[in-house]
Amino acid sequence: MSAPSIVPRLIRYAVVGIVVMGVFTGLNWLLGHRFGKDFSFVLAYPPAVALHFWLNKVWTFGCARTDAARQVSEYLLMVLITFLVQAAVFKCLTEFTSMPGWMAAGAANAAQMAITFVAMQYRIFRHTVAQE
Repeated sequence: MSAPSIVPRLIRYAVVGIVVMGVFTGLNWLLGHRFGKDFSFVLAYPPAVALHFWLNKVWTFGCARTDAARQVSEYLLMVLITFLVQAAVFKCLTEFTSMPGWMAAGAANAAQMAITFVAMQYRIFRHTVAQE
């Protein structure tokens, strides 16, 4: 994929991230009134992850492959790995720098987003020769 063609994909990826963040925080707000902060966080996470998967598959990467079981399993493994990376980056930044927690969380999230994009671009939703 050439540099000019990756720019629109990066923009769509950012839009998906903003939309999913809005849905996730909205669900937390809505469910929080009934279930409290912690449980609403847990309840809101699966629909947000499912939306993230679907929007990226269909819109960001335009993936028409039908091997959904493999894609979902790779995606869920990626979610776990990037969560661990994000947690490690956050811990290192808060432990070894004077960076405020909110800023460390943002930097850790940026690291996670970069890894996620690369994994989806070149592995999970990659185009096959039959698609091109």
